[in-house]
Amino acid sequence: MEYTVNAGDLRTSITFQQPTITSDAGGAQKPGWANVSTNPTVLARCVMAHGQEVVTSDALKSSQRMVVTIRHRTDIQTTWRIVMADSSAWQIISVDPIQGRNRYVELVAERVKGTV
Repeated sequence: MEYTVNAGDLRTSITFQQPTITSDAGGAQKPGWANVSTNPTVLARCVMAHGQEVVTSDALKSSQRMVVTIRHRTDIQTTWRIVMADSSAWQIISVDPIQGRNRYVELVAERVKGTV
């Protein structure tokens, strides 16, 4: 079965970011995020999956997953995150090069809200 994506389906602009370590004025290191160096912003098809709510240690936490399809690229890491136009950040959970044909890559990303 052929996996097809119409070019018109890739209409959501997303930006890939990778974790970085920055230093403040006092020299203390702190984690941060920076756009990836090669082609950070691409067009994608984003399909929301069902979310879930969980109560652990008396704290409510909700998570939502999204399936993102983009044109093929080989540099995506599960340590990266996706930033949407509304500034929401989604952690990349998995990277799947669809059917190994070097045409599209499907990503599963997750956003967690609440106390973790």
